[in-house]
Amino acid sequence: MNPEAAVDLGAVVGRLCDRSAPGRTEATVQSDIRLLLIASGLNISDDDIIDVTLEAPLGDRRRIDIEIGRTVIEVKRSLASGASLEDATAQLSGYVAERERQLSQRYVGIVTDGRDWHLFHRVEDGLGPVAVHEVDPTSPEPEPLITWLAAVLATQHEVIPTREALSSRLGADSPGHELERAALRGMYEANRDNPEIQIKRELWAKLLTTALGTQFGDNEDDLFVEHTLLVATAECVAHAVLGYPITQLTPASLLRGELFGQQSQIHGVVDHDFFDWPLNCGEPGTVWVAALARRLQQFDWSNVTHDVMKTIYESVIGVDTRKRLGEYYTPDFLAEAMIQEVVTDPIQMTVLDPSCGSGTFLFHAVRGYLAAAERAGIANGDAVAGVARRVFGVDVHPVAVTLARVTYLLAIGAERLSASDRGPLRIPVFLGDALQWGQRGDIFASETLNVTTSDGAHLFADQLRFPQALLADADRFDALVSDLAETATTREPSSRPTVFASIANRHGLSEADAVTVRATFEAMCRLHDERRDHIWGYYVRNLARPAWLALPDNRCDVLIGNPPWLAYRHMTESMKMIFREMSTTRGLWSGRHVATHQDLADLFVVRAVEQYLRVDGHLAFVMPAGVRTRAQSDGLRAGRYAVGKSDNVCINWRMPWELSDISHTFFPRTACVVFGTRSREAQTLTPQFERWTGKLHNPNADWDSVRAALSRTVQVDEPVEATQPSSPYKPIFRNGANIYPRLLTTVKPDVAPPLGVGSGRRAVRSDRGIYAKYAWKKLPDLRGVVEQEFVFPLLMGESVLPFMQRQPMEALLPFDGRKMLDDADIDAHEGLARWWQAATSLWDEHAVSSLSLQESLDHYGKLSSQYPLSGTRVVCAVSGMHVTACRVTAPYALVEHQLDWAPMRSVEEAQYLCAVLNCAAVTKAVEPYMVSGKGGGRHIGSHLWKLPIPLYDSLDRLHRNLASLGAEAERFVAELEIPEMKAHGRMRSRVRESLASSDLGPKIEHAVAELLKMPLPA
Repeated sequence: MNPEAAVDLGAVVGRLCDRSAPGRTEATVQSDIRLLLIASGLNISDDDIIDVTLEAPLGDRRRIDIEIGRTVIEVKRSLASGASLEDATAQLSGYVAERERQLSQRYVGIVTDGRDWHLFHRVEDGLGPVAVHEVDPTSPEPEPLITWLAAVLATQHEVIPTREALSSRLGADSPGHELERAALRGMYEANRDNPEIQIKRELWAKLLTTALGTQFGDNEDDLFVEHTLLVATAECVAHAVLGYPITQLTPASLLRGELFGQQSQIHGVVDHDFFDWPLNCGEPGTVWVAALARRLQQFDWSNVTHDVMKTIYESVIGVDTRKRLGEYYTPDFLAEAMIQEVVTDPIQMTVLDPSCGSGTFLFHAVRGYLAAAERAGIANGDAVAGVARRVFGVDVHPVAVTLARVTYLLAIGAERLSASDRGPLRIPVFLGDALQWGQRGDIFASETLNVTTSDGAHLFADQLRFPQALLADADRFDALVSDLAETATTREPSSRPTVFASIANRHGLSEADAVTVRATFEAMCRLHDERRDHIWGYYVRNLARPAWLALPDNRCDVLIGNPPWLAYRHMTESMKMIFREMSTTRGLWSGRHVATHQDLADLFVVRAVEQYLRVDGHLAFVMPAGVRTRAQSDGLRAGRYAVGKSDNVCINWRMPWELSDISHTFFPRTACVVFGTRSREAQTLTPQFERWTGKLHNPNADWDSVRAALSRTVQVDEPVEATQPSSPYKPIFRNGANIYPRLLTTVKPDVAPPLGVGSGRRAVRSDRGIYAKYAWKKLPDLRGVVEQEFVFPLLMGESVLPFMQRQPMEALLPFDGRKMLDDADIDAHEGLARWWQAATSLWDEHAVSSLSLQESLDHYGKLSSQYPLSGTRVVCAVSGMHVTACRVTAPYALVEHQLDWAPMRSVEEAQYLCAVLNCAAVTKAVEPYMVSGKGGGRHIGSHLWKLPIPLYDSLDRLHRNLASLGAEAERFVAELEIPEMKAHGRMRSRVRESLASSDLGPKIEHAVAELLKMPLPA
């Protein structure tokens, strides 16, 4: 009988979470948990019941309540009291330790009463918490609990690796991910002083700084651990996709790819890289890799789509981290469309993506080549060898390179790779700085390639030098470096001279080259003796490839990709200096008021063309939409770039694709695609463009599916007249205070204790809202009893609708209405002091700002300057593509930084200004100046006051009419029935739609159009 069909799982979960049920005992809870495990589709059938041993005895006479696979479960009747959890955890610690000792495998533990499920893993002094799942007793749905258990137990098999399955079992919010991450982080902390791990961490950080500028912080150990987990996952998946039984392979072979090269002659997929450091941690590292392989074995990797690497990346690395690092990958349909547009002869054209990310463009270029080869009747072995000579990728991000290599393999396909006529293959995806600026002045000097091996701990660093002439044959160079690195690791200490002689003979080194390479070999031997060796062969081989690709004979026919989008203001100081120097030389530096908006993408495209594209070769790059029209990209659009005293690189620009209407569904900023040809004469980027519009129901669909849903029309940009700010309201408006993060500063009522809190005090807890970012999202709420005088009404972005102020939020602030309190003043108030001590501790631990929490709250006096409060104020939200303004009706409310505010001389002036700011004509008038962003333009406030909005004049008939219309709009909006929504942007849209469809809306639009002397919006 199928237990799933016979058991009402909802009833089982309902009983488990009912702590007050009559007759409830530990035995009944155990029985229901056992029933749940067997009946919920976790691959535990009646035949497997022997694997679920109730009260299973251990050798030391302890007893396990439930054991399944490599998880032990301690069951309690109720965990309502903290003491019950502590006692159970202490008991469970012995169970887990004993099982690990007996079997030399990783075990995890769960403490549960059926309602709360606490997951633990082994740490040095017992058990460490990993994750908690709580069943809602008011709605005891079984599916969330079963999903959580599936991720922990990993007992299922042949799970199809869909986006949903990968996210629920491996994703950043899954308990499976938390387990692997917690174990890996503990292992890193225990071994971080290992010299080899230190150098890998340092080189990883160096490359990430080059790629991400100041978006990459100084203390990014968590990210290093996340990247290690992601790469180890990708490397295991690479083996599984090609049919290797990953649970039967050694950890070293999984993380270093030895079987690919030794057995299959496939090189450059999995390598000795920054992320094989768990193998330097002894038994804990090998146990961790084995546990990860078992977790991944639950999936059917033979049934995988090509975008699995991108899916795993987006599941493991949380959306907040990806946004902070600017890591957004190109959707397949767009990459496929661009490849079809510019790769017109796949068999003959060489293609390079110099910022290949996870390999989306490479995938479609490889597939295009193989399809063309098949049509041309080219044999499989020749086709596989040919594509590796025609399609190349480079990226400075070490994680991206690993993902792209696996994607490249998937593009070729297991059938072609396993065919008998397939010869040796090296996957041509390389880790390197395509801009060649991160190693500027260090990598290349005179006739040698130089790599400094300093790790910051040694006074004198070794130099690894190679004659540049060796780079002419890239495969020969790779083989030489690999041979040197391997021999340095395995040689007898006294055998260096004779060993090197055999290396020189094997690789045919000339006498002059041998002198340089011998010194490098000696340095690699010293590095090995100092335990700093393994990474350097990998590092050198990869850094040399951009130089090889830049040789005139190796330049490509097509440059394509999505370059890094990194604004000047987010670069490190050293990057800014080099960026400005390189941009100025090439005529790309605009400076002045647009300097902070200049983007690395412009320089990257020009530099890539300069180095890697042959004359008459074609380029296609996804770029920020602003490059077509914004002042900061004037130099890029010119088409001529100086690279020396008398030399120029020229691009003949073609008509771009404008994607602003659709790109907000897959990028954080609106985008376009630019096309061009490297030529001997420049052609500027013209105002003509092809606009893409339509509804993208699935951005992950292929090009054939998306094409039919899009409309593509040729249009021309109208010239924008430059104007200076001309409204007298500009100097009156000020930005609100930095009340951030909400976890520490905004509060909501909490349940008061049974005996109350006393006069003048309130019980409150954090009110973090739905948009908490980064570290603040996962931290627990602060709770406390505080003095009422420090709880202020607060207007935030969500407080403002057109013509209507919603109920204010509340903020707990060390502020007395005149100034921020100092530490002594805070300590004089018991409740505030206790809260603020906890808040500042969290701020010091997690904030990226160099300011203290108090300094941040009143930065530039944006909090204290709001006092004394004006009797009449207007607030407006101006960060999006619409202004949303209202009159402040909460007289004591503070204003937060998502809003601008200004005092008004009268209620009528406030109503007049709100009528002007909320109308569609204003948005339309400012639109040509706005920066492209998600959903359209953004930062309208930066340009709003370029409109000639006059000060209110009570003697002016039109002004009085607008004030009257504003008052009528306030009453109209107050009477609307607008349902509460989490997304306040949708509520604002409802108000605008209601006004537009009423008689009142058009009256306001006509009056504002008359005021500003402009046409009505269409």
